[in-house]
Amino acid sequence: MATRRTARQVALQALYWVESSGDPIEVAVSELARRENLSQPLQDFALRICRNVLDNCRWFDQLIGRAALNWEISRIGRIERIVLRIGLAELFGLEHIPPKVSINEAIELSRAFSGEKAAKFVNGILDSIAKSEEIIRVKSGKFDR
Repeated sequence: MATRRTARQVALQALYWVESSGDPIEVAVSELARRENLSQPLQDFALRICRNVLDNCRWFDQLIGRAALNWEISRIGRIERIVLRIGLAELFGLEHIPPKVSINEAIELSRAFSGEKAAKFVNGILDSIAKSEEIIRVKSGKFDR
């Protein structure tokens, strides 16, 4: 049975696909969701994450750059960069998901696709951003990007 974790994996793979090919995100999500036998609500969840990432990519990269002390965004591995963006898409765009859950899911994604070292890196970056006042202002509606 597919779960939200599977939908997040589809989102990661779809964003990687789109970054590599330039294909529309809808095509990538649809094909990957079919392969994973995702229900329509889970496919919609994956697509919502992807659209949030694509719509806010520059802003997310700025947040990552500020939190990743001594790291240029271009030096962060592609998978880790996409996982961080997915985590931020959930933190800032999916209000019904608690921040701890979003961070934990991003950690598990990075662990599955990049290993333990990457998981620790992702945890540190997302935890730093989640604790910042920025997320508090965004969640309360008192923030303009």
